[in-house]
Formats: sequence, C-alpha cells, structure tokens
Amino acid sequence: MTFNLALFEDHLEELRRRLIVCFTTVVVAFLACYALSGQIISILFYPVRQALPPGSTLVFTALPEGFMAYLKVAFWSSLTLSSPVLLYHTWAFVAPGLYSHEKAMGRRLILWGSGLFIAGALFGYWVVMPVVLSITLGYVSQGLQALPRLQNYLVFILKTLLTFGLLFELPFVMAMAGRSGIVPKDFFKRHRRYALIALFILAVFLAPTDMFSQLLLFLPLALVYETGSRLAGWLAPAKEARKQ
Repeated sequence: MTFNLALFEDHLEELRRRLIVCFTTVVVAFLACYALSGQIISILFYPVRQALPPGSTLVFTALPEGFMAYLKVAFWSSLTLSSPVLLYHTWAFVAPGLYSHEKAMGRRLILWGSGLFIAGALFGYWVVMPVVLSITLGYVSQGLQALPRLQNYLVFILKTLLTFGLLFELPFVMAMAGRSGIVPKDFFKRHRRYALIALFILAVFLAPTDMFSQLLLFLPLALVYETGSRLAGWLAPAKEARKQ
C-alpha cells in the first residue's frame, strides 16, 4: 500500500473546512445564547426558586461571579445548541471510511444516544432537582436562613443534568454490549442484584434523609437498568444467528 499524498491533503482540507464550520457555529450560538442568557438562567433557576422560602433568592459573593455565571451558561448552552451541527460534521467526515453495518450502527448510536441523553437530563431537571432541593433546603427555620450561592448552584444543576443524561444512556450501552458479544447474553441478568444495590446507593447519596425520595429516584434508575438488561438479552441471539 502506497501513501497517497494528494488524498491525504484532500482529507486535511476537508477537516479544516468542517472545523471552521463547527467553530463558526459555536461562536454564533454563543452570541445568541449570551443575548438570551437571562431567559436561560431563569429556566435553570426555576427548581431552586420553587424550593426556596418566599422572599429568598440566590446570592454571589465575588464581583465577577455574576458575569462569569452568564458566560458559563451561554457557553454550555451554545455547545448544546450546536451539538446537532457538530455531530453531523463529525459523522460526515468519518462515514466514508466505514462499512455499511458500521454506518448503520453509528446512526443508531447518534439517534438513540441523543434521545436518551435528553430524556435523562429532563428527568434530572423535573424529578431529581426538586427532590434534592426540597430536602437540602428543608432545614430552613426561624434560626436558619438559606442563601444559596449562584456559582455553586449552577455547577450543581449542570452536574445533575449531565449525570442523569449519561445514566439514561445505560440501556443503549448495555444493548450494544450484548449485540456485539462483548458480554454474555445473561451477563446483566446475573449481575442485576449488584447493579441494583449500586443504583440504590446512588439514590441514597442524592436523597440521604428521605426514604420516599430515595425510592422515587431509585425506581426509574432500576427501570433503566432492567430495560438495558432485557435489550441486551434480546439482541444477543440475533448476532449468534448470523454466525451460523
């Protein structure tokens, strides 16, 4: 096999062109998100405002903290808004070098992975955040006043959305592991007990003082694992059948 310099230069030129398009998209999206950062922050603050006592609000203790919070929100929002364009150009660059079955798997990965991540982030926003905030801010009394810091809250909610977005990817990852033969057909079924214990520990960590809240968090996580386990078992025989 000989090295084709012209082909290599064509690939570099295509990569450069796609990187410029992606960078421009992120910059434009950042400017748009910064212009709308007030509305975006209002959406992110909705769970904590519902949990705070009447008249309470978030505070910041450093002069640039408010400005930096707006920049961070605009940056992460711009990446989220630009992600379809980034995924498309990444896929368009690598797809010509893939086999047909690899292309099909890649399309499923992007479609299902994106959908499950969004579902997990919404679950974290609508279910997890209200539960956790109601517990952590439930100690407000006549002698205690809640003054949550702006920077800490933003880091907390972004981590929560990211964590549950990734957790909801679990069924797809398990299904692909079973489909590709990385794990045996009944691997997840045999290890269900340990997985459920780990998920319950996670629920206890997120809601340490309320058993009802722990169950409220644990049941969807257990359902996510059970879905992945069944998908992995269901898809594994298809691969075995093709080998025969």
